[in-house]
Amino acid sequence: MKIGNPHELIGKEVYDATGRSIGWMDKTWRGWNEEYPGYFFGIKTNEYVRNNWFRGDNKLIPIPSEYVRDTGNTITLNKTLDDLCHNWNKTVTCGPFTLPFEELIEKPVFDKYNSRIGTFCTGVERNGTYNNLGLILDPYICESWHMPYNTTMPIDTNYITAVKDTVTLNIALNELKDYWSWKQRQTQP
Repeated sequence: MKIGNPHELIGKEVYDATGRSIGWMDKTWRGWNEEYPGYFFGIKTNEYVRNNWFRGDNKLIPIPSEYVRDTGNTITLNKTLDDLCHNWNKTVTCGPFTLPFEELIEKPVFDKYNSRIGTFCTGVERNGTYNNLGLILDPYICESWHMPYNTTMPIDTNYITAVKDTVTLNIALNELKDYWSWKQRQTQP
């Protein structure tokens, strides 16, 4: 669904495709491309869903705007809780190793020179795998590059070289800027 003003959705209760309450919309991030993926949202799950579907995890459940079926006083998704859990529990191939998707969400990300870039907030799935993770840029990068705050940029999972309490990439920040400029040119009509 094309979302006009994503900030209007913050605080609204969210239901899955079967009508089951999931929680509420807590955050929104602007995608790297106006057409796709558009916006990303973070759902703060309610206690029932957190304890019975997401193993007590307190992280925001990320969804792209294409998962939103209907908006009004509440938000209805076109995915069920089973679908959301399936995506949450998928593994991501990161260079030479594989990790659960949920282990990467909300982790700080650093370039190969140990400069903080941002935090992983979402993923983009294609053909059943996550090929790109959405990185919300730190405010100082948005300011210095004259980009809107809450901007997400794609990170190819092959750039990930280490994951502990933080994520380390095998690419420098200036190389990422060039990569993102190229990526945006590829997605423009």
